[in-house]
Amino acid sequence: MGSQTISSPVKRRPVFAIPAAIAIAVGMASTQLAQAEPIMLPAGVTFTPSIGVDLRYDDNINNSPVNEVESWLMVGTPRFLLEADTGISTYSVQYSLSHGDYLDADRESYTDQALLADASWDLHPRHGLEVNLVFRDIQEEFNSGVAPDLESLIFERDRYIEKDFSSTYTFGAEDARGRLELTVGHNDRDYIEEIRAQDRRGAYGSGLFRFNIAGQTNLLTRVDARDIDYRRLPELPDLDNREVNYLVGAERDTPLLTLSLLAGLGTRTFDDPEVEDFSRPRWEFLAAWRPLEMTEVIFTADRLALESRGLARLIDARSASLGWTHEWTETISTELSFRYTDADFEGTDLTENISRGIAGVDYRFLEWLTLRAGVSALKQDATQAAFEYDRNQAFIGFEASL
Repeated sequence: MGSQTISSPVKRRPVFAIPAAIAIAVGMASTQLAQAEPIMLPAGVTFTPSIGVDLRYDDNINNSPVNEVESWLMVGTPRFLLEADTGISTYSVQYSLSHGDYLDADRESYTDQALLADASWDLHPRHGLEVNLVFRDIQEEFNSGVAPDLESLIFERDRYIEKDFSSTYTFGAEDARGRLELTVGHNDRDYIEEIRAQDRRGAYGSGLFRFNIAGQTNLLTRVDARDIDYRRLPELPDLDNREVNYLVGAERDTPLLTLSLLAGLGTRTFDDPEVEDFSRPRWEFLAAWRPLEMTEVIFTADRLALESRGLARLIDARSASLGWTHEWTETISTELSFRYTDADFEGTDLTENISRGIAGVDYRFLEWLTLRAGVSALKQDATQAAFEYDRNQAFIGFEASL
C-alpha cells in the first residue's frame, strides 16, 4: 500500500500479457509519477524525481494463521524518471527504491529496488521496434506494487532478484487493417533465502496478429511460447517444461467502453516423463466503462498457469477483479478495487482462495504535494490450515515532486 512503487510509464509488452488494468488491484492510492512537473535537461531529456513517505499499520506482518504479529511501519519511496523523445524514437528509464522500517516488531528493515528501461524506434511507417529491460530486487514479502502480478499475490513471502530482457517488432501502420507484433525475450529469477523455491530461467516468444473488421473493432490471434529451466534442488522433482498458449478473440475501444477478450488453450509439456503434462482452457477478459469523464469502472477475468515454488508441477489460477476510480474534484480522487483468485496447486491437494480489497483517497494539496490514505484487507483460505491467514493494512502519507 503506502510503500508501493507506482506503475511504470514504460511501455512493456510481456509475452503472457494479462490485461493491464489488472494492476488496479495492487496499485491503489499511489500518486502517478507523471503528475510531477518534469525538469528539462539538455538534448531534450526530461527528469522527473519524486519521493513518497507513508506510515503504515499492518496487523499480520508474517502472514501467520495464528499468533499474528502487528506493527507500525515507516516507508520511504524515492524514484525518478528520465525520458527523451526525438520524434522517431523514444527512451525512458525509471528507478524506484522502497525502504521500510518496522517500528515495534523484531523484524529487519527492507529495501526493494526496481529498474525499468524502454527504447522504441519508428523505423518506417510500417515497421517499429521496441526493447525493454527490467531489473527487480525484492526483499519485502508484501510489496506487490513493485511486482504487480498474480504470482506475487499468491507468494507474498518470496524474495528474489529478477532480470528480464525483451524486444518487440511491429509490422503494419497504425491505420493498417492488419498489424503483427512479434516478441522475443529472456527471464531470469533467483530466489533469496527461500527454502523450497527453485531459481529459474528461460526464453520466451509470442506473436500477436490484429485484424480490423469495422471501425474500432479488431479480431485477435495470439500464440505464446516459453521454455522454463530450473536450477533444480535435489529433493524436488524435475519441473523443466515448455509452455504454449493458443488464443483468439476480439477487442473494441471507444471513448465510452473498452472490451477485450482472448480465449483458447494452454499447454505445458514437462521434460520428466513421470510428471503429467498439463492442458487447460485459457482466457483473458477486460471491460472498462467510462460513463463520465471523471469516472471509470474496470472488470477483468483471467485464467493462467503459473510457476510453483515447491512440489506442485504448476498453479492453475483463475482470477476476477473489479475496480472503480472517480475524481470528485480537481484535487480529490478515490479508488476502490476487489480481486478474487482461486489457485489449484497441480499435483498436490492444496487449493488457495484469495480475496483482496483495497480503498484509497488522494488529495492534491499543492501542485507538488499529494496527500494520501488507504486501507487493504486480504483473506486467504486454503485446504491446508497452515496456508490460511488474514492480513489488514492501513496507511497515511504523501507524495512530493522535487
